[in-house]
Amino acid sequence: MEKWFIGLAATVVLYFILKGLIPVLFYGTLFRVDSFQIFYGQPDQEKLEELKHQDAAIIEPIAFTKKEVSFLQKEDVLLFGYVSLMQLENWNEELKQDIIPSDYWLQEGERLYVADWDTYVMDIRERHYRDVLMHKISTEIVEKQLDGVFFDTVDDLDYYFRDDPAVEKAMREGYKQLLDDVKSSYPELLIIQNRGFDSYKAVSRRKVDGVLWEAFNKKDIESSDWAQNWLSYWKKEQLSGQVRVFTVVTDDESLLQSKRNRFPAFMRTGNTYQ
Repeated sequence: MEKWFIGLAATVVLYFILKGLIPVLFYGTLFRVDSFQIFYGQPDQEKLEELKHQDAAIIEPIAFTKKEVSFLQKEDVLLFGYVSLMQLENWNEELKQDIIPSDYWLQEGERLYVADWDTYVMDIRERHYRDVLMHKISTEIVEKQLDGVFFDTVDDLDYYFRDDPAVEKAMREGYKQLLDDVKSSYPELLIIQNRGFDSYKAVSRRKVDGVLWEAFNKKDIESSDWAQNWLSYWKKEQLSGQVRVFTVVTDDESLLQSKRNRFPAFMRTGNTYQ
């Protein structure tokens, strides 16, 4: 009986190894992702054919129909819907119609405009603003049956408020509350955040499933103590199964560095994700 049980156990383990499911069983769904792409445009059939060969894709959910989402998911592509945490795009009329004045972050009494992206910095402390984001998650991500949420602009929490620790802490608490709301309302959704490394350590560790290191650069890592320290940190976090780390790179050297660290990488070739 004992030999029979050992043989059965060995067979089961071998099956899972061959199927590539060991990381999924021990760490989670995102650990089966070896390739991914970021695309915020409206897809044509050629783009859909390209995306179907990825393990995952980060998309602007407004730009995709339910039929297009279904097409990709039938190919086992995990889909993450883009949500800007801290910046509101001027083009996003659908979201802007639900925004009220108190949702904007005010710096010296004025809204903070980010000219590079034509956006405004928002106030995640505000319950109403979090409700607006939850509405987008509900209507554009959950109703279209995407697999998860991709929170962009999390890095703003570590940048715009660093000179005021009290405000920084309150903003991070607002983000934490949003994450709790998402997990409470939609426990099946996976969550990836873009950068915001200090905020990850402060509030979102154990609340997000993945972290994207956008602008991952081998030369920066070689010359920057900051980058070296974070590289060491993320390698340990991933090895322990705490979080899956992804990168965006723009050169072959950085791509190879990312692969050495077992971080799935997306090679960005243009200025936008279109």
